[in-house]
Amino acid sequence: MLKFSGLVVWRLGSRNTVRKYSAPGVTMFKADKTDSPTNISDKNVQPPASASKETSSLVAAAFASLNAPEDENKKKPSVKSLKPNRTQQLDSVIGNATDVNSLLLVAENPVVSRRHALKMVSVLSEWFSSNKVKLSDFEKDPRFLKLCRILGRSSASQAMTSLTMAEDLSTVLGITGDDEAARLIANLSLPQMIKVMKALQLKGRRSTPLLRALSYNITKQSEPIDLKRSADLLFSMAALNFPDPVLLDRICSDVIESLPSNADKPAVVSSVLVSLGLLKYRHEAALSALAEWTQARRHACRPGDVASAVVTLATVDYLPVHSDSLIETALSLKEEEMVKASSWLDLVFALLILDKVENHHLTSTLKPEFIDKLLSAGEIPIPARRKLMTIDAYVGLKFPSTSPRLAEDISVGVPIVYTKEKALYVQSIMDTFKSLVSAETFLRRDCQSGMGFIYDAEFAVDSKCHPVPLEKAASRKDVHRIAVLGLDYHDLARKVPLPLGVNKLYSRLLRLKGFKVLEIPYTEFNPKDKLVTRVQYIEKRLQELLKQ
Repeated sequence: MLKFSGLVVWRLGSRNTVRKYSAPGVTMFKADKTDSPTNISDKNVQPPASASKETSSLVAAAFASLNAPEDENKKKPSVKSLKPNRTQQLDSVIGNATDVNSLLLVAENPVVSRRHALKMVSVLSEWFSSNKVKLSDFEKDPRFLKLCRILGRSSASQAMTSLTMAEDLSTVLGITGDDEAARLIANLSLPQMIKVMKALQLKGRRSTPLLRALSYNITKQSEPIDLKRSADLLFSMAALNFPDPVLLDRICSDVIESLPSNADKPAVVSSVLVSLGLLKYRHEAALSALAEWTQARRHACRPGDVASAVVTLATVDYLPVHSDSLIETALSLKEEEMVKASSWLDLVFALLILDKVENHHLTSTLKPEFIDKLLSAGEIPIPARRKLMTIDAYVGLKFPSTSPRLAEDISVGVPIVYTKEKALYVQSIMDTFKSLVSAETFLRRDCQSGMGFIYDAEFAVDSKCHPVPLEKAASRKDVHRIAVLGLDYHDLARKVPLPLGVNKLYSRLLRLKGFKVLEIPYTEFNPKDKLVTRVQYIEKRLQELLKQ
């Protein structure tokens, strides 16, 4: 409504907002939508003579606004709010650039961030590698030289080296965006890519996009990877926990080809073997070639090199056909020849896994003097204590009268628990067993072996596969005691999915205690299968086990 000096009232619209105008005594009201939209005027009331032309124009404008569409009165965002910020503008210019000049326009800004400088260098590198531009098109451009200074190059030639010969890694490693850095990988040479992998390992930077780009581009290179670079790659992959199977196969193939040319460098061979063990990669051809090389040059190898080879072979539970001399050399090693006491423990445990160990090796690790050597380096780690418990259990089962035995305090407080993934896998196995052995009197779960490991379940059956209560099974000779070992992804070797050496050792120890061991690998048992399918699989495996 319009109110003039309290005499005239005009009904104007449907909004209840209040607007103040400059004319004295004038206020405009918009009525609610519930009011009648019909305009009302009182012709009998005349406006005072003092009403100015400004008031008349105001009324005309008010009526004119009624004819405008309702949505035109809505508040529109300002041009300023729609304007992209400076960073977005520069990104857009770089992304839309089609030639050197349009790209380097960004460098004309007073302030250019390192991120934008790296992005422009990336684009130039990509154009140059695809022959879209020549070096002469921009190498002397002042704007490009400005980018060189931003990236910390002392000269333009140094920056050009990073684009052509790829000797400067800061462009790749300095990019905070992994996708942007991964795009640069394709422009690098093979030595450069290996340097990037090493740099990632040293920084502990496990960038999955960058590692995948490196793996893909290294694999497709036709240039062979020499032994030293293979060792560097394998160690970096092990440290970063990046066991890419395609790249590992490529490296192992190149290792086999390059071994004959390596006459007197056992350290690099040992490094390759150690990394394959850490990766749990059972490439039998490569392991055979490496073991044969070590065996043929065992007199030139250090004791630690021979021990490392045996430890890796034990890890993946693979013993090449012609490796007798290597094992004999390992058996002849003395504790004093090892750099650390823990290295001697690892060697003895590896020989135990391979079933090549001798009694004096076992007892040497149980002596109080040896335990003191382990303690001299600090608290004995949990994995080492578990190895000592396993060795002691084996000695007790195979050589009951042998002494000394492991001190009891070593095994006290050693946590032996499942990982989260293993717990879920074991739970699915136990859920399946409920259809076969339901009562707790017939099935015991999460069994502590007292030998440095746990096994998933224990039950007993007669010759017809009928369950027998565990209490009665101990006194009956016609009953088979069954120990269940579930084997998930971490319990099997890579490439050839067979149980790792330590899991094979656990099965041997359980057999020595009178059990038949039912191993259930994840490659054969799928928790997502229907219950009837899982039950049929376990029944079949159980029948096969009893026939053995």
